[in-house]
Amino acid sequence: MSKRFVTGTVRASAIAATLLMTAASAALAAENTVVLMPGTRISVVLRQTVATATARAGDHIEGELARDITMNGRTVVPKGSKVEGRVVAVTPSGTLSQPAALDFTLTELTPPGGSPISIVTSHYSRKGETHTKHEAEYIAGGAAVGALIGQIAGRDTKSTLTGTAAGAVAGTAAAAATGRLDFQVEAGRTVGFTLRKATRVPVPLQ
Repeated sequence: MSKRFVTGTVRASAIAATLLMTAASAALAAENTVVLMPGTRISVVLRQTVATATARAGDHIEGELARDITMNGRTVVPKGSKVEGRVVAVTPSGTLSQPAALDFTLTELTPPGGSPISIVTSHYSRKGETHTKHEAEYIAGGAAVGALIGQIAGRDTKSTLTGTAAGAVAGTAAAAATGRLDFQVEAGRTVGFTLRKATRVPVPLQ
């Protein structure tokens, strides 16, 4: 038996052993992963405050799982795992115009000691209070005060009407100056999401 033949045989055996080990590792990894299905609930505690007055679309958001994600009684992703997301859209409160609005979603989930896992979830969406009632109170209040001042100053109908008009203008200005109704989602608040896409997640050996 030649030395070249022996060397070739040893190399072939080593390659075959490596391939078998790789296949075994892949099979073991597959056995220790689970697939979280769409509709799986994810409760997240925010680590930062997100406010319509300051947030911008694309802003990064961080949080952590508020409770374990389980499957068939087994913990798949433990409470406290890091969660990341982004602001999709935000509208600051306008004066005498549209209400504030906020929309954000989750993008990554990282189990302790693990690697980030991309996820697709539902969105947290909220709109703020409408300005209509708030501003009408300012304008009506300004008109009433203006009418009273007109009566005192002129003691006739013309003076009252003039005062009412002036008061309404002042009330409109006050509404515009104070009409911002922004809101925020405070750090420490728990927000609920659901998965929208099946996600494979590694689980620890038991």
